[in-house]
Amino acid sequence: MSGASSADLSVVLKQLSEECREECDVDQIAAALPEDLLEESDLTVSLEDEGEGGEVENLLLHGYKSEIKWSLKDYRPPRYTYVRYRVPSMIREEVLQSNRVRRVISMLCKETGRSKDQLDKEATDILEEMGHEFSMTILRFLGGLIRKVFKQIITDVTVHTEGIKELRRLSSQKPLLLIPTHRSYLDFILVTWLLYSYDIKTPVIAAGQDFMFMKGVGMLLRRCGAYFIRRSFGKDKLYWALFTEYTQTHIINGDAPVEFFIEGTRSRTGKSLQPKFGMLTIALEPFFDARVSDVAICPITLSYEKTVEENLHVREMMGIPKPKESTTGLIKARAILDNNYGRIHVKAGQIISVYEAAVGKVDRKLRAVVPRAIIPSVHPHERTFVNELAYRILLEQQANAVVFPCSVLAAVLLLHIKKKVWSLDLCKAESELMWACDLLIKMGCNLVWDRKQSCMDHVIRMLSPVVYCEEGHVIVHKTPPTAVYLSSSVFKQCNSLISLGRRRNEFMHSLIHVAMLAKILFHPKSKERTLEQYQRLRDIMQYEFVFMPDSAPADFDKATKQLINLDLVKLTDNVYKFVDMEVKDFLVSLIDPFLITYMDSWQFCISYMPRTLQHSQSLKNLCKRIQTYISVLYCEPYLYGESINLNVIENSILVLAKLSLVSLDKGKTQVFCVDPFLFSNTIREFALTIHPMTSKL
Repeated sequence: MSGASSADLSVVLKQLSEECREECDVDQIAAALPEDLLEESDLTVSLEDEGEGGEVENLLLHGYKSEIKWSLKDYRPPRYTYVRYRVPSMIREEVLQSNRVRRVISMLCKETGRSKDQLDKEATDILEEMGHEFSMTILRFLGGLIRKVFKQIITDVTVHTEGIKELRRLSSQKPLLLIPTHRSYLDFILVTWLLYSYDIKTPVIAAGQDFMFMKGVGMLLRRCGAYFIRRSFGKDKLYWALFTEYTQTHIINGDAPVEFFIEGTRSRTGKSLQPKFGMLTIALEPFFDARVSDVAICPITLSYEKTVEENLHVREMMGIPKPKESTTGLIKARAILDNNYGRIHVKAGQIISVYEAAVGKVDRKLRAVVPRAIIPSVHPHERTFVNELAYRILLEQQANAVVFPCSVLAAVLLLHIKKKVWSLDLCKAESELMWACDLLIKMGCNLVWDRKQSCMDHVIRMLSPVVYCEEGHVIVHKTPPTAVYLSSSVFKQCNSLISLGRRRNEFMHSLIHVAMLAKILFHPKSKERTLEQYQRLRDIMQYEFVFMPDSAPADFDKATKQLINLDLVKLTDNVYKFVDMEVKDFLVSLIDPFLITYMDSWQFCISYMPRTLQHSQSLKNLCKRIQTYISVLYCEPYLYGESINLNVIENSILVLAKLSLVSLDKGKTQVFCVDPFLFSNTIREFALTIHPMTSKL
């Protein structure tokens, strides 16, 4: 692009005011731009023009091919029926003058002795720090730039358009909550890009304050709709009131959809994290108060073939601290532009009407009798409803997740590594991959797999640099290039195993129930005994995987029927027997790494756990000690590789706390053993559930 052309473009963008941007005539703007900036192209299939066959679409090809034309397109999203136009400064002022904030300020004046003016100044400063400064001009500019970058590093972005159509239809009728999965920094970028592409109002996004301190980047994110919240604000009543009111005013007025992550933070392990209920409770409070008649919740599933932060995630699971987000770090990470990260699948799940979901569960009349001047607390039945809804959202996200063949190949390779085999013949690897893919499809996984096309080269490339192909063999690096940051040779070998384990975890939610049954049925058992041990194993795995509370019997029946229908398990005289040993070994290999880590962690706790509160230690230090213990427990890393994963080790301690075998303080920082005798006996009981051989504990 010539210097003159760049200047012309800059002039045009500056002339577009923020208020009238959405009403601009894209044809007039395009006509004013130099010819060499625009590619001769027409629009691809639009949402309205899709027929019955238009269920999916490549987002990279949606709209104009030219990034400039795409950025300057005629963007007219449906508006919420009852929206009242407000600029960001008006929103902040209304929050400051809201009943909740005024009441908290009055209360703090009495409690702290500070003047009203001082607290007003503090509240104003917090809102200035927190609030977004949405600008359509900046969003258009960044959107075109990001689209260009994605075309370079991503093969395609497949969008299931049925859910998008419904989302667009409801956007004018109800306040919207957008709740995507959280696996990458790209998640909120993708969602905003998706909505802009399909003419849906772009969201305001609850983002961590870490991004705010990135020079330049924080400002750009703020101008694209991000509002920044502190990672923790404990008992800061003023901050709580401002954050709550700021979030709720967008929902009540319908300025824009509100986007947040139900998991709270990015999942480093490839699995869904346990839901966090605070943000969802705040978002639904206007419904409980009858300030809105309904709220529409849209779970969005973003499935990545390969995430750009994969190596960082592996480092964090091994205990290497996360680098602080910074603009300098972002610039240094420009090497990602030289790589290809495969495909991304985006699916908007079934939209949940909170009004319909609350029928028979939430009685809004209880709040109707409370004067508006009083801020009511959340009722127990409301809290129960929010918790159930959070699990429903997460399970909907999981049901729409897509599995890529590279994740399946990772599981196949891990199965062989446990047998000391780090290299597989290419033909054998492809044959076993096809067998495993067929099994996953039979089990109901949403697998992206075309048997007619040989895609082994692409699959192996998506596992690089941990896996590579040489002289007709698929080889796993014992010490991959990405492990140079590790001083210990033992940890370097574990790097590959944790990386492959993270990929395997991406489809574990689909097979966890049948995998637990495969582990339990090491020999034939009665139906009653199998259910009892399934429930116990499920209790052990409650922090690793997302289970709907109180659904164990239903999940058990569904899993056993599935295995029986596939002729993998026989039920004779009320006794279950696993008959396909090849499938059984594969399923057991999926869950064994977690159970081995748990047993090793508990073995350490039996011997070294502090017995009194006076001798308690921090959870973080305990996990590091367990990691060191495990790393010297075995003679070869392949025997335990994944067991030094600090996420799994921490979960093994949290389970003990949940079962009241150890005690954690409120901040989950200090841990000590409650009853050593009960502790040892219970762990031996768990060992018998997993396998008789582990009863040596």
